[in-house]
Amino acid sequence: MKIFNICVAFLLGVIVLAQPAYSQEYEKKRQEILSRQDQTRLKIEELNELIQKYTQKLTVTSRKYDEIYKDYQELKRALALQKDKIDRLGTKQRQIEEEIEITENKQLELQNKLDELIENYKTTLKYLYKNSRTSRLALILAAKSLNQMIVRNYYLKKFENYRKKQVAEIKQTQKDLEQTKKQLTEAHKKNEEVLAQIKQEKEKLEEKKQQQQSNIRLLKQDRERIKTKLHQSKQQKQELNSTLTSLIQREEELRKARKERLRKLEAERKSKLAEAKEIENEAERAREVEKYKTPIKPAGFISDEKLSEISTNFAAQKGTLPWPVDKHSISKHFGRYRHPVYGTYTQNLGIEIVTEPNSPVKAVAPGYVFAIQPIAGYGTVVFVSHGNYKTAYGNLSQITVQKNSVLKAGDVVGYSGNENSARGSTVFFMMRGGDKNLNPEAWLK
Repeated sequence: MKIFNICVAFLLGVIVLAQPAYSQEYEKKRQEILSRQDQTRLKIEELNELIQKYTQKLTVTSRKYDEIYKDYQELKRALALQKDKIDRLGTKQRQIEEEIEITENKQLELQNKLDELIENYKTTLKYLYKNSRTSRLALILAAKSLNQMIVRNYYLKKFENYRKKQVAEIKQTQKDLEQTKKQLTEAHKKNEEVLAQIKQEKEKLEEKKQQQQSNIRLLKQDRERIKTKLHQSKQQKQELNSTLTSLIQREEELRKARKERLRKLEAERKSKLAEAKEIENEAERAREVEKYKTPIKPAGFISDEKLSEISTNFAAQKGTLPWPVDKHSISKHFGRYRHPVYGTYTQNLGIEIVTEPNSPVKAVAPGYVFAIQPIAGYGTVVFVSHGNYKTAYGNLSQITVQKNSVLKAGDVVGYSGNENSARGSTVFFMMRGGDKNLNPEAWLK
């Protein structure tokens, strides 16, 4: 028995010693990846420093161009908001027109009813005129019997009540008709006010468009400068796209390594648990079983099964996903984009959303942060994995999550840009399914 216990202790020692060795190998690979990320980050920072130095050397004309271009961008966002307002005013005006139509139909219905009631009442009056030469009392007294007298009195009362009811109904219908006319007048007044407001907003929009055209003319005076900015923008987009692809590949490799490590650790745990159950000493057996009975669940790691469920749910929510910010007028749409100044075309990888400065930016679905990466032109971007789907949140003034943070839908990942951000008071939002960039507008509700 003593020999058996010595053997068990030896085997446990070997396994315990082997575990750190494997852990060290995993950490070494992980640190290599993190080191490459740091090198990339440093390179981007170096480029940013060069850009900053170049910017400081710009002439007064160049600085004026930057101011005009910034004004143009802000005006473009204002135009997007102005158009949204006009669209909503148009919806309101159409709803008022529906109210007018319903009210007019009601008015016509009441008028027809009133005409019919008046006509019926006229018929009643004619009948009374022709047959009123004999008084009601005389008709009752002329009855040949008491029974006939009672019957005549009953029907004469009923006829009188009918006539009174006709008068009351005519008065009520006239009152309803007057009320409907009043409602119709109010609806027409509201409609005129909204139409005037739409006209006013369109005039403001036209003024902004003219101002925008003026800015475009000024911008065209420096075509070479625009070419440089355009080329820089294309490079930034290519960098963003390739960085995302690279980050996804690295994350898949890292996740595969973590899964393999977990598999081995779990196998070792089960083996140790089985060995612990064979220990004869009851106290020692209970202690060792307690040590190895709980399955290994590392923090910040979502299982394949859970990730697959998240991915399936994400796909099912196409067209109903929540927006990453509460206010969401789009200043730049996904897809092929024509530069308004130079006329050339570039490909937008996501959408640019106009919102209030420093607004909370929320995850659109459950998942985990697989990378946080600074990218020129987009600020530091938060990349979130939802299984087969990925989302990216850029131009953030502040970040509130860390790499491997597990998120629920609606969790805040950071705050939108402000006047100091590369893209002003906006949020850049990007989606990818598999290896294909997706149009976020087709997915958001």
